[in-house]
Amino acid sequence: MSLLHRKNRLWEGSRMFLPEHREQLQTLRKKQQEKTLPELAEDQIEEFNWLLQEALHLESPIILDYIKEKQCQSFCGFVEELNTYESYLLIVNGQEKRKIFLDEIYRIIPL
Repeated sequence: MSLLHRKNRLWEGSRMFLPEHREQLQTLRKKQQEKTLPELAEDQIEEFNWLLQEALHLESPIILDYIKEKQCQSFCGFVEELNTYESYLLIVNGQEKRKIFLDEIYRIIPL
């Protein structure tokens, strides 16, 4: 059996990256994973406002999808405080509390 017919297995274990190339590859991968907040329509903003008010008054749980530091994150919990002047909400799940700014939210799912 010839080593040439092994689909490059001969060289698989000896691949090397220069440190500069590895750093460039890592920054490229990070940039590809970065997310930007989609532009929300006026009716979506009104719907978010209604869902947050309802979750606050009825004390019902919600799932928030938001972008923090260019990464998509999700959190499930109860709305404890909704501050429209400073544009943030405080959501609680057990002992964990998160302060999420309203302009970072792109989806709200009521439970």
